Amino acid sequence: MKKKEVIDLSYINQQVNAVSKKTNVTDKSIDNENVKDRLLKYYELKFDSYDLDKFEYDFIDLFCGAGGLSVGLEQAGFRPVVAVDKDQAALSTYRFNRPWMKSENIINEDIRKLVSSYTFPHVPLVVGGPPCQGFSVVNKQKKEHDERNELYKFYVHAVEQAKPEIFLMENVEGILKVYDAIKSDFANIGYSACEPLILSPKDFGFPQSRKRAFILGIKDEYKSKASEYYELFKSSIESEKGDKKYTLWDAIGDLPKLEAKTQKNSTWLENAKWGYTISGTPIVSSDYSKKINYDIEIDVPVLNHKSKYNNARDIEIYGLLQQGEKSDAESIQEINPYKNRADIFRDKFDKLVANEPCKAITAHMYYDCNMYIHPNQARGLTPREAARVQGFPDDYFFLGSPNEWYRQIGNAVSPLMARVLAKSLNKVLRRIYADGDN
Repeated sequence: MKKKEVIDLSYINQQVNAVSKKTNVTDKSIDNENVKDRLLKYYELKFDSYDLDKFEYDFIDLFCGAGGLSVGLEQAGFRPVVAVDKDQAALSTYRFNRPWMKSENIINEDIRKLVSSYTFPHVPLVVGGPPCQGFSVVNKQKKEHDERNELYKFYVHAVEQAKPEIFLMENVEGILKVYDAIKSDFANIGYSACEPLILSPKDFGFPQSRKRAFILGIKDEYKSKASEYYELFKSSIESEKGDKKYTLWDAIGDLPKLEAKTQKNSTWLENAKWGYTISGTPIVSSDYSKKINYDIEIDVPVLNHKSKYNNARDIEIYGLLQQGEKSDAESIQEINPYKNRADIFRDKFDKLVANEPCKAITAHMYYDCNMYIHPNQARGLTPREAARVQGFPDDYFFLGSPNEWYRQIGNAVSPLMARVLAKSLNKVLRRIYADGDN
């Protein structure tokens, strides 16, 4: 009988204890120590029964961030063996949620510095999304020769070292401007980059409109069947489209009601009105929560659900706007600080619509949530609500400051979208290996 692998929870214990010491519950609505202990017991129970044998294939996640792409891959039978990112807070989150990974394989480094100091091991799959701000259509200050546009070349280098059967590269649509160069760079190392697929979670019934480009690459060793594998990949993705259409309210409607924080410089002050980093309240199970929580079979606590500070003027604007209204709404013109620049700042305030998919969650929430106003409450979306829209499981705990939680969530690939892609990648690898056995 195979011996069960013991999962080390010391990092989880360390981080939960550190967070608990920082938080100050001002209204005594919860017992901080008791809530902390319950969360630690939750993770102890979860990982005591965690099945590491469920993973079928290993993969490397480059520019992994907080791990949105990895979540979907893990749910479809893939195990990350190396993860790389230079964002310390994001990588702390990645490590916290994967205590079964070796800490030395979660690498906090700029990938450009790894070229001469690290050799990536062979795996069946390499994935990742090189930072895309230089290509983003929402980047108002794009540089013609933005150095971030060249980061994909280090992804190419890692693929050359790891020699996977296939790779998946994710990015904003703007990356397609240099697709010919990307295709040529991969061809030079023995890979065919297939025609990019432009996909949005909304196309699959998920509650977010967020178009991204996904490029499948296939090793030239399988060139004679590359088109067959690509068609399998595409058809498998297409088959995941269903009739169910989730809305923003499906995603966030069951979370506790909150008010905007009204006290400045109070990051770790928490109460029943403003929310908590760690709540004693379990998630109320809904159809959508079951979808994102996938194979979790124990009660999940509410985590990272706390509001951001807003001044009185912005809170008043939030309350006056109707769902779907923006900065040019007549009701707020007397107090709108951007009314003289409405042509530029029409979206500076944007109240979300409950019964529609949400707009794309972005890292801009790090600065403010004016463009992500809750449809029924005079505040911006909380990090947990943003994570819900993206499709992160409810027990996925984000570390760092609350603003860093927003950045991690906004930069991530939607785990729901990643799961769709991962199922298709799994089918392609199975076909490759089956063909190799013939």
